[in-house]
Amino acid sequence: MSLRNLGRAFKKPDKEKERQLKQEIDEFGLEKKDLPAMILSAYIVIIPVILLVLGIFALAAWLFVR
Repeated sequence: MSLRNLGRAFKKPDKEKERQLKQEIDEFGLEKKDLPAMILSAYIVIIPVILLVLGIFALAAWLFVR
């Protein structure tokens, strides 16, 4: 991320865009169990990556101490 784009990352949220996004979500019609399913699938994707990174750090620490 360049310094020019850094300001965009910390911008205050636009209320109009937020309202429009909520309206689009309501029109799309998510079902009752959709949000928990999306959260669970995100965990299924993220947890192995985190474990892999932690394993690499543990291996590096083990090799350094050994």
